[in-house]
Order: sequence, then structure tokens, then C-alpha cells
Amino acid sequence: MTRRSKSANLAKPRKYPANRDADATRARILKAARLLFSRNSYDGVGIREIAAEAGTDPALPIRYFGSKEGLLREVAARAFGTEDFFNGDVSSLPEVAAGHLLGELNELTWRTGYDPFRLLLFSLGSETAGPILAEYLDKDFITPLAAALKGKLARERAVMLAAHILGLALTRVALSSRGGERLQKKVLHALLVKSLQAAIAPEGMNRP
Repeated sequence: MTRRSKSANLAKPRKYPANRDADATRARILKAARLLFSRNSYDGVGIREIAAEAGTDPALPIRYFGSKEGLLREVAARAFGTEDFFNGDVSSLPEVAAGHLLGELNELTWRTGYDPFRLLLFSLGSETAGPILAEYLDKDFITPLAAALKGKLARERAVMLAAHILGLALTRVALSSRGGERLQKKVLHALLVKSLQAAIAPEGMNRP
């Protein structure tokens, strides 16, 4: 009986398909871009910083996404969906949105992690990023809202719904950083629900 060499007894390293590694790398780059764009703004972040956050070679973000603008488009395409606020039946939106927006706020997490509201706030004024973010906000949030509404002026009412939701999210975080008197959530909840219901209701929505 021959004696097997020590190296022959060692387990061979598992090999993964090349496309699996590429998919994982691409996902890490996208995750890093989401985080950094919403933390520092589109214009305030470079490709090298994104690659460093993702733990990849600086050439890979360009290889997978074509450019920093292409990477932003991938981020924006996943940023403004309506699934957190309604799922087909828009009548449920006021209560769902109020509950979502007025839940417990971890300001540190909001300021240091990924958040689509921060992405919009910090980069909407960018010459490059602003039009891209506006495009996806319209396509993925306002247009589905308008399609779900009944009655006249659906698009205008959808814009008002988006304005209430985005405005409260940003204002609440801005005011929370000042400390002092805490906002009464029950009052805010009731006011927000009433405002959203008014925009949803088709009654009385006549052209001026």
C-alpha cells in the first residue's frame, strides 16, 4: 500500500464560477455607492472611494457600470419604489406612510447609513445627479401613485403626496438634531394622515 503525500490529503479549494464572483463584486460596489452617495452626495464621492469602500480594484466600478453616472443610475433605479407605502390599494397609504415616517428615529443611523431621502437631499442640486434622481423619483414613485389615484388631477395629487412624504421625512430629521422639546408623534400622525387623505380623495378636485 503506497503512502499518500501530505499535500494529497489536503482539501482542494472550492472553485466558484467566474460569473458568481463578478456578481458578488458588482453587488459590493453598488452597496458602497448607495452608502457613500447618500452620506456625502454624488459630487462629493469619487470612484476610488467607492472602490475602497467595496474592497475592490478602482477599475472595477467603471468596468461593471461604465461610469460614475451609470453607477448612480443603478442606485437611483432602486431608491424610490412605492412598496414601502402602498401595494396596489392607495387608500392604505396615509396610515402606512404615517407609521413608516413617524416610527422610532435613530438619527446616527440615518446620518451614517444608506437612506434614499438623504440621497435625494444631498444630490438633487447636482448638475449631473439632479436630473437622474428627478427622473427616477417621477418614474418609480410619482407616476405609480398617479396611476393608482381615481378622479381628476391625479398627477398633481400624486405630486402633493410625494411632497408631504418627502418633506416630513427630511424636516423631522432636521429638527431632531436640535434636541429640546420632542415632537408629539400622535399629533403629527393625525395631521399627516389627514393631509394625505385629502390628496387621495377625488372629491372636489376641480380645475381652478
